[in-house]
Amino acid sequence: MLPEQPISVPSDAIEASAALRDLLNAREAGKYTTGVGLKQTGGEFTPQIALFVYVPQKRPSGEVLEGELVPAEFGGYVTDVVEVQPVHVDDTARYDPLCGGIEISRERLIQDGIFAPPTGTLGAVVSSRVHGGEPQLLTCAHVVQQSDINVYQPGLVSISPVGDVVGTVEAVRSEFNPLFLDCATIALNGSRSAKPLVEEIGAVHGAMVDLPPLGAVVKKRGKRTLLTFGFVVRLSSSGFVPAIDQIEISGAVPFVTLFAGKGDSGSVVLNSNNEVIGLLFAIPREDLGAGLGSGGLAMPIFNVQEALQVDIAR
Repeated sequence: MLPEQPISVPSDAIEASAALRDLLNAREAGKYTTGVGLKQTGGEFTPQIALFVYVPQKRPSGEVLEGELVPAEFGGYVTDVVEVQPVHVDDTARYDPLCGGIEISRERLIQDGIFAPPTGTLGAVVSSRVHGGEPQLLTCAHVVQQSDINVYQPGLVSISPVGDVVGTVEAVRSEFNPLFLDCATIALNGSRSAKPLVEEIGAVHGAMVDLPPLGAVVKKRGKRTLLTFGFVVRLSSSGFVPAIDQIEISGAVPFVTLFAGKGDSGSVVLNSNNEVIGLLFAIPREDLGAGLGSGGLAMPIFNVQEALQVDIAR
C-alpha cells in the first residue's frame, strides 16, 4: 500500500545510494544506476524507503555471480533490484498559439532518407536567461538532435514534404558527465505566439525547486498518450556524483495504467499544483505493448533549467 502522505527523501539515503553505486561499479565493469525509492513487493509499492539498483534483466540469486550480487541491506536501508530497459519515448493537430504537450519534429536530415523524422513533444514554454527573458520552447535533445535546424509543428510526415516551421533549435544538452541530461531549447521565429500552458492541463505555475516527495501524484501531457497520471516511486543518481538526475514515475497503482509512450519525449511532468517537476525522456520498459509503458523517466527540472539557462514560463 502506498504511503498516506508523500515521503521526503532523507539526505543520508541519497548518500547511501551513491555509495552503493560506487561499490557495485568497483566490483563490476558495468555501469550501475542506483537511487532511493519505495520498496516494491509482489508488484506493489509499499511505504518503506529502499535503495534500489537498476539492472537490464533480473535473475534468480543462484544465477548471479558472487561479484554481481546486490547486498540485501546497505547503509541502514534495505535494497531493491529493479529491472529496467529504457526506451526513448519518441495528436497531430496544429496549435496556434503554441503550448506544451503538443507534437513537434525536427527537419529532415540525410540520415532520415525517405522517411519522416521521428516526432516528439513540445514540453513547455520557457524564458531565456541569456536573451533577456525571451520565450523559447523546451523539449528533449534526442527529439531535435542538433542545433541550428528547423522545428515543425505539427511534425513532418512521410507524405508531406513541407510544413509549418515554428522555430530553430538553439541549445542542445545531451551528456552523461557529471549528470544525465537530454534537453534542448527552440528559438521561436515569430510565425506563431506561445503561451505558458500545457494542453488539457492549463496554466503552468513555474518549476518545483526541490525534489518531489516519494508517492507524490504527477501528470503529463504528451503527443502520443495525451494526458496521463502517475506517482513518483524512485529518485536515482546515475552520474558520477550523489546528485539526483532521474525521477521514475509509475502508473501502476492500484492497477496498471498507461503513463507514457514513444513520441511523448519532451513532455513536462507536473505536480498537483501545476508546477513542473521534470522533463520526460524515456519509459522504463514497454510493458503495455510496443512503445507503450506504465512508467516514465524524467530529469529533475532544476537540472534542465540550469543546463539550458532558462526558467519555466508562467
